[in-house]
Formats: sequence, C-alpha cells, structure tokens
Amino acid sequence: MSLQAFFETPAQRAEKEDLPLLRALIARYAEERPFGGARIATSHILVRNSLVVVEALVAGGAEVLLCDAFRSPVAEALWAELADFDVPVLPAVEAAEAADLFLDVNAVLGRMRTPRAAAEVTRTGVYHYEKIPCPVISADDCRAKRIEGFFGTGEAFLRAWRQLRPEVPLDGKRVLQFGYGKIGRGVAHQTRKAGLAVTVADVGPAARAHAEQDGFATLAALPNPALERALKAADIVIAVTGRPGVLGASLAADWLRAGGAVLVNLGAEDEYGPAFSDDEVLGGKGVPLNFHLAQPTLNRYVDAPLAAHVLALEALVINPDAYDVGVHPLPVEMDQWLLSEWRRNWPDEDLTGIGDELGLE
Repeated sequence: MSLQAFFETPAQRAEKEDLPLLRALIARYAEERPFGGARIATSHILVRNSLVVVEALVAGGAEVLLCDAFRSPVAEALWAELADFDVPVLPAVEAAEAADLFLDVNAVLGRMRTPRAAAEVTRTGVYHYEKIPCPVISADDCRAKRIEGFFGTGEAFLRAWRQLRPEVPLDGKRVLQFGYGKIGRGVAHQTRKAGLAVTVADVGPAARAHAEQDGFATLAALPNPALERALKAADIVIAVTGRPGVLGASLAADWLRAGGAVLVNLGAEDEYGPAFSDDEVLGGKGVPLNFHLAQPTLNRYVDAPLAAHVLALEALVINPDAYDVGVHPLPVEMDQWLLSEWRRNWPDEDLTGIGDELGLE
C-alpha cells in the first residue's frame, strides 16, 4: 500500500475531479517531473483537497512528508485512513528535520527548522518567514489567493457555524468583525449576504475607509467607548486580522466577554491570545473555525490558491538562482495562468466586489 494507492481510492479520485487547476498540474508534472529527488514536507491540514496537492508533488517526482501540523476531528479521521495505506503522518518537528523544502502553512515548519527554500500560503506565515533566512515565495500575495479570501473563508464560516451550532440560526445576528484585509473583506461580504448585521473594527484608517465604501459600519479597533459598547451588543465576534494574539493584547479580556458574544477565530493562528481559554472560542482558538469542516473551503474557491502554493514551490525549484534569502512574490505569469484557468472553469461566478482586483470580467 502507498500514497499512490490512496490517490486511486474512489473518494480521492472524486475530489481530484472537482479541482481542475490542480488536476492540470498533476498532468503536467507527470511529464516534466520538476520535483525529482526533492524531499518536501507539507504542513497543510490533511483533508481531501490538500491531499490532491500532495498528489501533484508526488506526480512531479517528490518524496512528500505529511505531518500533524493542524489537528481537527476531520484531519484525524483522514490520518486513520492514510494509516490503512501504510502512509505515515509524522510529528511536525520530525517532518521539518527530514525535508529540504517546505510547502508551509503559517510557517509551522519554518519555525522549527530553516529549509533550503519554502513556499508559504498565509499572511501570518509570511510575517514569520520575514525573519527566517531562506528563499521564500509567498502564495498569499498573488491575486489568485484573493479568490479564496473573498469567497471561500466567509462561506466556510457559515457552514462551520451551522455544523457546530445547528440550533442557532444566523439570520439577523450582530457581528463585530476585527480585520478588513483580503480575507476579512470577503468574510464581511459573505456574512452580510447571509443576513447578518456586520460592523467592522480595524486599526487602519485606510481599511476602515474601504469598509465604509463597501457599506459597512466601522470602528477603530482600539480601546474606546464606542468599541466597548459594540462588544457588549454583539452576538458574534470574529477575529480575522492575521495577527497572533492581537485581540487579547490590545483589548481588555472583560470587554470581549462582557456581552456573552460567541468568539470565533478565522485566522491561521490564535488571535485571542493567552487571556482566553480554548473553550471560550467556538471550535477552539488554536485552529481556524473552518478547519472543523471536511472541506474547509469549497473546492471552487480553494483550487486556485492551492495550485498557487504548488507553483510557488515549482518556481523555487526550477530557477533557484533567481531567489535569494527573503520573501518573494509568485511569478506574474503563474498568477495570470491561475486566474484565467479559474475563470474558464467557473465562468458564472458573480465577481461583484472583486472582479476589478482580479482583472477578470
């Protein structure tokens, strides 16, 4: 038994069919073998769509090391299935020590050991990699990643809430959302579309101005009476700033607890900090809420970002001399291919609010 046998299971084949961009990479890599001889550790949460990413790396000739970087009931069920195929899921530190290239999420592996090179897919991870002395390409900075941020994370929040709190309808709930970056903007748009009343809190005047232009009430995300009142009135508080521990560090914990709001973390890392216990945050504060879903982001929204992550590693491997120590963007031609292919496969997706940013009609 092997990873290759796992890839041929009916469930995994069906997952691949729903990911046309990754499927195209698998076909090309099987011919070109860009990762031949490489040992690549990935810290993606192990769900079915991320294992199609692994299939792409294997098709390209890599030896891939899976690890337990992100724990959730969904991931642990798949670990058991992988064990039936004699595929090990290593402790993250062991995978980091054994690999020379990282396909990293939240710099989990990079904070354990400095690799020869790494591809990172989250903003939080980029903050960490800015201090790690190796070449890194950030898939977080490409336009294709905005597809997931604008459509996927907000939609996933709604599904995760309905899975974990099925008895509590969302319609009309008052949401105070911290953060209006690439992902926060999408979360606010998707939750408003679902009937929630959303107020945005951000430390940045430009972000607040953007939110106001998009029709949201805004507050400065700093201690002030208006923010304290909004926290008391909120039904749900969402953290999506990309900054570890920021809410607990900048606001009194009592303010966040005062109204009994449900606390939600959608960041790649705990944004509430040590002042809050794990059971005070819906689903736990250690992983984003959507990681409780069998499909943390719908495939139509995550296909392009996952493919971007793989392409980032390909760029480092095929042209290593072009990248010195530091964080670099995904090559423009790769980003454009992702956008064009995504639109070709999903021509009917409503691009209101994001079409101009993507350069798509």
